[in-house]
Amino acid sequence: MSENDYLSFQFKNQNFFMKQLTSAAFLLCVLVACNNATTSTNTKDSTAGDTTSSNQSITYAYPVEYASDFSIGNPKHSQSVLTLWKDYDNNTMDAHKDLFADSIEFVSSGSDIKGSKDSVIKAISAYRNSFSSAVSSVSVVVSLKPKGKDESWVSIWGKEVDTHKNGKADSIYLNENWMFNKDEKISYIEQLQEQPQKKKL
Repeated sequence: MSENDYLSFQFKNQNFFMKQLTSAAFLLCVLVACNNATTSTNTKDSTAGDTTSSNQSITYAYPVEYASDFSIGNPKHSQSVLTLWKDYDNNTMDAHKDLFADSIEFVSSGSDIKGSKDSVIKAISAYRNSFSSAVSSVSVVVSLKPKGKDESWVSIWGKEVDTHKNGKADSIYLNENWMFNKDEKISYIEQLQEQPQKKKL
């Protein structure tokens, strides 16, 4: 089996259930980062005895393996991810290949795809070609910068409605975490999916 066939096989046979806790971790980072970003800079009414949360020592209940100190990152990275979402919807994944690093890792529940930029994009395109259309909507997108690290992240939440070639439509909720390396190229993508709950009769 060639590398491209292997990648396409792996991509098409993913079990889309949550595997890692990065979604929750990034949600926590978003809340912390946004809270810090919206703190008022007007200190005219502050007293000398006031103490801000940034001066407090915080102890977490668990060790944080990657990072716990994030700031809002470059919004252009969010723009790049949204552009690639649109490329997926339009079935034109080759349109912005320059946004990717030479090697990419794509992680989803049940699969871990590593390969060259061209081979991974080809696998994603092959999966997209299995549908007659794909329409995405975005709920949240945020760029995050972990302090003390060379990479940056974009976390995005949204919904995708795929129409199969037989006319059947399926919806899926998405959380994706995209890593931009020190050269500001995308080198890692993690995708978490959840099926909408069926309405009870």
